Amino acid sequence: MSTHGWQKVFKFTFMQQLKSKAFIISSALICTLIFSMMILLGLLPTFSDEGDSTGGATGDITVNKVYLIDDSGITNGEDYKTAFDEMKVELITSADKATTDTYSDAVKNGTACLLLTLTKEEEYISIYAGRPADNSVSSDEARTIATLTESVFNYARLEKYGLDNNQIAAALTPTSKDTTIVGEEAVNPIVEVIKSMVPMLSSLILFVLIIVYGQLVAQSIALEKTSKVMELLLTSVRPLAVIIGKILAMGSLSLMQFMMFILSGALGGVIAVPMLMNQAAGSLTPSVPGGMIPGGAANEAGTDFINEIIGYVGEALSGFNAISIIYIVIVFLVGFIFFALIAGLIGASINRSEDLNNAMQPFAIIGVAGFYLAYFPSIFAPLEDGGRNLFMTLSYYLPISSPFALPSAMLTGNMNALEGAISLIVLLVSTVLLAVLVARIYEQVIMHTGNKLKISDILGMAKNK
Repeated sequence: MSTHGWQKVFKFTFMQQLKSKAFIISSALICTLIFSMMILLGLLPTFSDEGDSTGGATGDITVNKVYLIDDSGITNGEDYKTAFDEMKVELITSADKATTDTYSDAVKNGTACLLLTLTKEEEYISIYAGRPADNSVSSDEARTIATLTESVFNYARLEKYGLDNNQIAAALTPTSKDTTIVGEEAVNPIVEVIKSMVPMLSSLILFVLIIVYGQLVAQSIALEKTSKVMELLLTSVRPLAVIIGKILAMGSLSLMQFMMFILSGALGGVIAVPMLMNQAAGSLTPSVPGGMIPGGAANEAGTDFINEIIGYVGEALSGFNAISIIYIVIVFLVGFIFFALIAGLIGASINRSEDLNNAMQPFAIIGVAGFYLAYFPSIFAPLEDGGRNLFMTLSYYLPISSPFALPSAMLTGNMNALEGAISLIVLLVSTVLLAVLVARIYEQVIMHTGNKLKISDILGMAKNK
């Protein structure tokens, strides 16, 4: 069972696949797609605003004149002047309700203008926004300006009561409500969504990489065997070295491509986060570029919003650290070797290239079964404490599913360090046992040129060996 010459096979296979058009094009397309999706995430609020006739809270305002009647007894027209000046909107104010009819007629018969009234009712302040009859101002834009006016009103009245910017920010801090059984930790819906999405996405990415590159191992071995290249190759290297070199080469390429995907997503995220912060600053505070609320509250709100999202992600991915990253890389490589050994053995067992697709069906069935076992349990409601169900637990320890299930389990904190170590040991032992089996029969299989080998024939070779 000599492995002499595997380095030559590794170098040849690695360079051949690295220079192939399929690898270059697929890597470029997928990296571009991931990068674009991250950028799109940052631009979505902008697109949403542009699709709105108002342009949103931070977009272009079509209103050029606002008639404001402030009868609240708390604020006055001067409190709103800076806000509307920054929107380049002319503000005409009055504290006399008698001017309501005059202002109403001006707006009703005007264009691109708005009537705003703040009226003190018995138990609340009423804010009304009236539009002109020519539909030059949409209901969405009128509602947006009314909302901005409400925000300025809330800020101004707190300021009039003697609160400084920090106190106002504290007073306007939003609240969150949770319900749960006493003694159980409250569940944040955003965190739960992230926790459900991570297993799905990670399982899919790992499945594609492992299965696709595993099939490439089988295809490479099968083509070389059926084209008689294998006979020439075996004059300089041992048969077992062929499969080892090809598996390690394909594993290195898949890991390289996997890291490229992560880096492209990270690069897109670096660009998208500031864009989201700017959008958050505009949507969470009454703001246009420059900010309507003094003291940089808009920027602080945007930063707080992003920090809140980061906090949700951090809570969902509680296991994200350097150790977990190393663990995931090891699981990915061992899982790839496990499936690639199966694929390589299948590729070596065929004598005609046209038989490859049929021969690979068991490999595909095993891979799909493992993928679904890792993918579907995360969708269904947990059946046991700790956010698990029976199938989820099985997926962590079965070698056909653990390569797809363990990474997300470690990231989301569904598995502790001891369980992760046991799962990895089970996967390692299974891979080693499979490698021993392949080593016992590979030389016989690769040299076989007779009838098509069945699974029983391959197992018989292992027994006789």
